[in-house]
Amino acid sequence: MWADPTLRTNLWASCLLYSEASFNFYLLGFYLKYFPGNIFENSTFFACSDLVAFLTTGVFLNFTSMKTSIRAGATIALTGGVSYLMLFHLTDYIPIMLCLSRIGQSMIFNTTIISVSRLFPTLYVSTAYGCVNFCSHMFACLAPFTAELPDPIPFVAFVSMIGVAIFTSFLLTEIDKDK
Repeated sequence: MWADPTLRTNLWASCLLYSEASFNFYLLGFYLKYFPGNIFENSTFFACSDLVAFLTTGVFLNFTSMKTSIRAGATIALTGGVSYLMLFHLTDYIPIMLCLSRIGQSMIFNTTIISVSRLFPTLYVSTAYGCVNFCSHMFACLAPFTAELPDPIPFVAFVSMIGVAIFTSFLLTEIDKDK
């Protein structure tokens, strides 16, 4: 099975995507306390963003491919991340930037979790999940340390990892389970 170049590429791409998704998802959670403005309002926007992201991901995955869903989430998260890097001093707009970043990143996270079963034959899905989870958890351990670095390093890392997700999404190939 692993001799198949498509499945091998899917495994590496899934490891990268899942690592990016986990790292950025947890980075936002740990960095929440440093966003300017009221922490309680920001937390409320954060929670509402997750709800919107869960619904949006479901719609995207029903009507488009997982590549499109990842790229749409990356575009939304990139918009929020770059806006925050450029406009962090405008505290009135922080909730909007926070929502965009979280919605996009949660879309990527949800899509990567669901996509593993679309990328591998049923016989190998649990092995692929194990490899992907191991890689992502090892990388996600860096998120709390990155969140404690001085500004703008955490959000530069956030935006850089979204670039990785966009690039990696081009490497994925959904398999036909009907074969």
